[in-house]
Amino acid sequence: MGLTRITVVSLALLTAFPALATDVYHWVDENGVSHFSQNAPASNVEGVKTVTLDDTAPPDYDPKEDRYGVAAQAERMAELRKEMAEKREANQDRRRNAAARQPAAQYQQPVQNGYPILGRPPYYPGYRPPVKPEPPVRPEPYPTEVLRPPGRSPD
Repeated sequence: MGLTRITVVSLALLTAFPALATDVYHWVDENGVSHFSQNAPASNVEGVKTVTLDDTAPPDYDPKEDRYGVAAQAERMAELRKEMAEKREANQDRRRNAAARQPAAQYQQPVQNGYPILGRPPYYPGYRPPVKPEPPVRPEPYPTEVLRPPGRSPD
């Protein structure tokens, strides 16, 4: 079953590309492997079948005028690569010119009382120094006031 599928698929592919060969040779070697070729096998191979494929190209077909042919695609790709290289060089020139026009950034060291500030701690946004937590407030073990029920006046 698998060999039949391989044969059918191979013949279908070969008929799809008739410009590759008009005569196709098919044979099975001693290991049971099926071979297809446009060249005839050696004379000692037995069971060679020849399949002749018809040319399915239209009569007015000219491969040089085929805009989707390999040569035409290669020409278009060469033009596209050249155009892309020109754009890349123009962008690089534009960046170089823009960088040349901008002045270099000057770093000024901070000064205090005429002397440079050294050992200044770096600024970290969002940094807060740690705070020592205060101990929790505990109630006194015995109240100092005499507790009276509500609604009674002190006597």
